[in-house]
This record gives sequence, C-alpha cells and structure tokens, in this order.
Amino acid sequence: MKAESQAYEAFAYSSDSGSEVVAGKVSLGPFRLRFESESGLIEIPLVRLQIEMGGPTDGRVYFTHMDQPGWTIYTFDESILKHPALRQQAHTRNQIEAIQSSGELKRRLKLTLAVVGGFAFLALVVSLLSGIMVRSLLARIPPEWEIELGTNLLAELRQEEDFNEDPKWAGQLEQAVAPLMAVLGQGKIPYHFYVLDDELPNAFALPGGHVLVTRGLLELADHPEEIAAVVAHEIAHVTQKHGFRKILSAAGPYLLVKTFVRSESGLAGVLGDSSQLLVRQSFSQKYELEADAVGWDYLVRAGLDPRALPRMLQKLQQAQDSRGPDLQWKAFSSHPETEKRIRRLEEKWRQLQKQGWQPRPMP
Repeated sequence: MKAESQAYEAFAYSSDSGSEVVAGKVSLGPFRLRFESESGLIEIPLVRLQIEMGGPTDGRVYFTHMDQPGWTIYTFDESILKHPALRQQAHTRNQIEAIQSSGELKRRLKLTLAVVGGFAFLALVVSLLSGIMVRSLLARIPPEWEIELGTNLLAELRQEEDFNEDPKWAGQLEQAVAPLMAVLGQGKIPYHFYVLDDELPNAFALPGGHVLVTRGLLELADHPEEIAAVVAHEIAHVTQKHGFRKILSAAGPYLLVKTFVRSESGLAGVLGDSSQLLVRQSFSQKYELEADAVGWDYLVRAGLDPRALPRMLQKLQQAQDSRGPDLQWKAFSSHPETEKRIRRLEEKWRQLQKQGWQPRPMP
C-alpha cells in the first residue's frame, strides 16, 4: 500500500460529547487529515494542524486543530509521522522534527542513565566483593606475623626517634595502663609500652602490641585515666586491624583478587611491601570513630571512667590550637570534627548512666 493512501488505526473524542472515544481510521491527503468511523467523517486541514506526542508511558500521537474545537484524534502508530503529506507541509514538518529531536534526547538520556546505573551497580558489586575479600584476608593474618612485623617496625623506629628511658615516665605510663592490661593482656599478642622523648602530645600503636606514647602526652594528662583513654583508642586501631584494612582496601580490585587467590604468600607480599604505612599513618573518619567506640568499651571493661577519652580529645584539640600547624597528633590528621566525636561519646556516657554503671574508684 502506498503511503499516500495508507490508513492508520485511530481514535477520536470530543469534549462536547462527554469525551466518548470513537474507533476508526485516519488517512492523510495532500491538504487534509481524514478520520472515518461508523459515526461519521471528520476532516481537518493540514494547515495549522497541531501534532503532539503523549508521555513516556502513553505512546500516542495526538492531532488537534482550531477549526475543529474540542476534537482530538490520536493513533498509536508512530509511523504516521513519516507520511509524505505531513513532511511536505513546513508547519507539520517542523513539529515532527521537534518531536523527534525531543525523542532522541530522551533516548540518549535513558541510555546514559542505563550506563551510569550499570556502572553504579558494578561498583556496588565490586565494593561488596572487595569487603568480603578484605575480611577474609584479615582473618588469615596469624598473630606471629603481626608480632614479627611489629618488631621489625619498632627496630626501624628506634633508628629514627629518641626513646625516653627515664623510669619515671615509663612508670607513669605502666601505672596508667595497668587496669587496661588486666582485661586486654590475656590475648595471643603481648603488649609493650614505650615513651618517646618528644614534647608534642602524641600516641600510636604498631602491630604486635607495641604502643608508643610521647612525653608531651604524659605531661598533658592530669589523671592516669586520661593516658589510658588515649592508649585504649590506639590499641583499638590495632585490634580492629585498621592499618591492614587500609592497606588491603587501597590495593585495588585486581591486586586484591590476586592476593586473595595466592593466599598467604600474596598476603605476606602486600603487607610487607606496605609495612611503613603502619607507622603513624592517618585513618579515615570511619576508623577514628570506630577506634573511639572500641576504646570506650575497653575503658568500661577495665572499670575506668570512659569520660577520660572525650576530656583528652578536648585537651589535645586545645593543645593543637595553641601550637598551630606544628602540632600533629595522629588522631587529628583525618578525624571528624572533635566536637562531633565528643558529642557521640557523651551520648554513650548517658546510656551507661541509664544502665547504672559506675567506674571503679582509682587510687
């Protein structure tokens, strides 16, 4: 059938007749659009014919004309827009081109959204699988590896830092952490404490149970519980394997899969090559908040007043503010706002109070 004589399944309704829909056929001549049904014939001039497309879920082509007020004719057959009669009229041709341009834009937008959605889904899958592999690899790290790695790092650190051997400072540190060690020192990894001869308040822990505290932090603390609070925070970084988690997460999917497949040999290689990152490295906000929460729990288990942790955070922030950029405590290098951390810990204290918990009396 020639396009000029082709008829299309169509429907028509008039607002004047209660919008009752009439089925019929629509055809196009050089000058008119004709809609024929059992109810009669409607002819509309192509001049000033208005063409519109329905919405994304509609799929209809609508025709209206000011000479036939109230009447709307529509068809589901979009091929009607290719009819020569509509293409020859500049008025209708421009409308069709605008419709097709809009349709192409929508198609490209849908394609773009589909591609973006695909990449987002892929990224989510990779993230979930990476998390599973990281947890599996962390479980494979034996205590012997941590102890050996920590011992080697400590030996290298002794070549770079001044260790304070004064029994006075060592005794102060040992006394402060004694309640913590009573509940944490029963594991597979023994803890060892060292004082660095540095006036800046600082503390960090290495794998294998090596905890280093500066003389400046010991001087800043007004009570042994405040020293214990900082140590509990740093120990939490080690027990939660934040350093190893950071190294493995930063390895990238390819290296992570390769390490996962090669088991212990691949894991040892990745951790060995990145061992220096375990010394005084900065942690993400997520890890700092987790260390706050776990360290808080350690203090509670030891019967120590956990409010010493937010107090020490406040003191360290004040010390940093007074010293300016020269002061760099590890927990401040990539931590969330100190006030936010303190508010979270204060809320934990309110929960403890509701439970009737009280710290043990300190000498």
